[in-house]
Amino acid sequence: MRIFAGLCKMTHNAAAAFEEVVSTIGKALAHPARVELLRLLEQGERCGCEFVPLLGLDPSVVSRHLAVLSRAGLIVSRRDGVRFMWRLVRPDIPRLLSCLANLRCSREFE
Repeated sequence: MRIFAGLCKMTHNAAAAFEEVVSTIGKALAHPARVELLRLLEQGERCGCEFVPLLGLDPSVVSRHLAVLSRAGLIVSRRDGVRFMWRLVRPDIPRLLSCLANLRCSREFE
């Protein structure tokens, strides 16, 4: 509730920026493969090459999913020689995923 109370006090520009950020994150979470990538990154930094066998997807598809998550500000990469290492931007992203899952689960049991 505090988020929405704070939103009411925001200027129109700040509210629009908030809505844009939340929308971008929502779109990034809209594909199961991207959610799985975030869950894999809960365990720590990983090379992008590790995701191909774990997800069973083509490397170009994995790369596109990583790019979407990166543009949403959820993950970042660093170069390590010829490899790109990916990590979560914030340690509380798994908590966000858990909260979203709990919202869904609580509705199923009402």
